[in-house]
Amino acid sequence: MNSLTQMQARALTRPAPVTREVATARIACDGLTENAALGHPRVWLTIPADSDFIDCPYCDARYIRAPGAAEGH
Repeated sequence: MNSLTQMQARALTRPAPVTREVATARIACDGLTENAALGHPRVWLTIPADSDFIDCPYCDARYIRAPGAAEGH
């Protein structure tokens, strides 16, 4: 393989651990846990205009923009 090991390549093709459909392009993620102490710092994510989803850099949760959802806030 080019610059990726086989293990890294498999990791890139795994499905997201959690998938959420959202109504707006801008969302906040704090780890998706009931207990804030078990999550991660809250991050604000914006689904790019040329994509239908974004993955949280902390917990890998995938946020998918619902069909017909607003582009902005």
